[in-house]
Order: sequence, then C-alpha cells, then structure tokens
Amino acid sequence: MLLKRFTDKDLFYKFLKERIGVFFREAEERSFEGVFYCIYFTYKGNPEPVLVSARRSCVSAFWKEGRFALCGSEARIRDLCRELSSFGETKSLAKEILESLIRFRRKNFRLEFNRKILPLGLKTAIMGVLNVTPDSFSDGGLYMKPEDALRRAVQMAEEGAEIIDIGGESTRPGSKRVPQEEELRRVLPVLRLVRKELPNVWISVDTYKSEVARICLEEGADIINDISGGTFDGRMFDVVSKYNCPYVINHIKGRPETWREEPIIYEDVVGEIVDWFRERIRKLKETGYKREENIILDPGIGFGKLPEHNVEILSRFEEFRIFGKPLMVGVSRKSFIGLILEGFLNRKTEPKERLFGSLGATAPAVMKGAHIVRTHDVKETREFLALLDAVRTYDGV
Repeated sequence: MLLKRFTDKDLFYKFLKERIGVFFREAEERSFEGVFYCIYFTYKGNPEPVLVSARRSCVSAFWKEGRFALCGSEARIRDLCRELSSFGETKSLAKEILESLIRFRRKNFRLEFNRKILPLGLKTAIMGVLNVTPDSFSDGGLYMKPEDALRRAVQMAEEGAEIIDIGGESTRPGSKRVPQEEELRRVLPVLRLVRKELPNVWISVDTYKSEVARICLEEGADIINDISGGTFDGRMFDVVSKYNCPYVINHIKGRPETWREEPIIYEDVVGEIVDWFRERIRKLKETGYKREENIILDPGIGFGKLPEHNVEILSRFEEFRIFGKPLMVGVSRKSFIGLILEGFLNRKTEPKERLFGSLGATAPAVMKGAHIVRTHDVKETREFLALLDAVRTYDGV
C-alpha cells in the first residue's frame, strides 16, 4: 500500500493513465479530482448562494462575518463555480475563482525584450548581484571601479547567471538615499561595459528612480528591478509602460532609512503582500503596460519584515502563484539568515559566511514556485539549483 498526495493535475493524469489504466480522455477529465485546494476570500454579499453552491458541489465551506474558506478537489471547486454561476450575484465570484485556479497552476513563463527570450519554469534562472556602491551590506566597495565590476559580471555569466543585476544605491537598513546623478555616475559606466562585453546576457538595473530607469533602458538595460514597486517614484510606472520592459515589483513596507526606528507589524504578512501586489499590478496596467508576462513579483524578503515574517513568506511562497506571474526571491546573505544561524550555532556570522544558510532559505521558495533566484554566490547557487530543479521537475508517479 502507498499513500500519495498530488498537488499537480498533470501528475495525477499520468498516474491514472499509467498505473490504473484509465483511458486518455477520462484521465484528463478526472485529473482535476486529485488536486486539493482551500480557497480563502472575503465576500460582503448574501452568503446563502455561496453556502448553497458549496453543499450542491460537495465542497466543504466555512464562513463567518464575510470570510469564507472553501475546501475540496479542483473538480469539486469547478462544480462549485458552475453552481455559483447560476446565481446572478455570484457570477463574478465564480469567474474570479476559476481564473485564480488557472493562474495558480501555470508553471512556465518567458520574458521577452530587446530581441532576447528567457524561458522560466523548467530551469530556475539566476540573477547575479553586482553592487557598485561603497556601502552595500555584503559587497560594498568591491566593484566601484568599472573594470572590476566588468570582471565580476563576466565571472558571474561564466558561472551560470542569466541576469546581471547592477545596483548603484544601497538599500540596507539604515542606509541613506543618494541623488540620481550619483547613482547614474556609478551605474552607467558599468552598464555600458557589460552591455558591450556580454551582449546576450540580460542586464537588470536595481533602482526605484524613474529617470535612472529611463536612461538605463536607453543604454541597453533589459530589466528594471524596483525595490519599491513604484511607490517611491510616481513616474516609474510611466517609464516601464513606455518601454514595456520586464519589471520586478518588489514588496516593501516603510523605507530603508527608517526600518530601525519604526515598528514592523503585519496581521497576515502573505495576505497583505498579495493584496499589495494586486493593487500595484492594477495601477501598472492602468498606465498602459501591455506585456503582463514581463511582470515579475518579488515578496521582498527583508524589506520591512522581521525574521519571522521572512520565514513565513518562504514557507507559504506558493500562495504568490495566484497571480500567474514569474516569481523572484532574494535571500542571499541577508541578516535574518545570520540571526537564525546564530540561534543554532551560538555565534555571529558575517554576510559572506551565510552561503549554506542562503541556499537553505532558497530551497522552499524554488520548490514552491520561484522562477528567479537573486544571489551573490552564482557558482554555488547554480550547482545547488541543478539538483533542486531535477527533483522539482521530475514527473515520475
């Protein structure tokens, strides 16, 4: 006897076909029965149509004061949506649930820009960190000279980085903001050298300033990685919409210069990030952004979060799949890893000593849906991901 739990309809389809001998068509039709979901949402209308539809479709329903939890296989959830569609007031709810299921199940994506294509899903992509700053928490001051930064970019590309992320301003806790002129003075020479030397590598610019983003896109950058998700500069969405470039919406709460003084409080950290992403995506689309597949979501580990918030985000990372967008995670060498290691090892660690902790924090995010990993340690992360991807994508039943 075996006890199996399927979280993917395609794997359950293969199981029915190969192990049970169910014919192709029936296996496809019934493959939804092997995947279980719990859908949580608030609904302020009359709860009776939802509860009646749940009973008719054999879905477990829990309700209190407008909050619903509906539990069942995907097949039963689809039956529920058919029942909800029979009530005029819940047709839109049925549509939203079905669309969420479809988006959640999507596994493969591809970024397209500047005549380049980056497939995501089968193989986890690596974004190598290249900070050209004097004060970044881990590698500040190492690559201030453009020629040193270029050598590091070439090394990361040779080690397996598909993306080089160039940053000209530190956003560590307590850091101070720099003028855009200084940021451009640091970034542009490196960007030009890397673009010339590595024409096929994707170049990301880590900035929240719209004018920095615009100038760098004109100079050949491919991706804008915005730690503020467009909240620090109201014109950022206009810039990325004009170019329709890949754009990382990073969640943040508060500002780096005040994190040490202000309390960081969440009622439900993942739920709040999901709501925040939904609002930012809506506003970005309203500015005219067309290529939705080029929107990358990063929950912002450490950006206005306590260690326990970071751990919860990693544990629940698959919940961000509800958007059907490429997901990115950046945990490399961060302080919460040092705090956890200190608790187990009874000693403090420097950022460069946190490689294994960083890989340990990366694993749950990748297994639960991250498509891009941002890291300082490209070679080691590439080897780690090779094995992790082999396990993650194995389709045996």
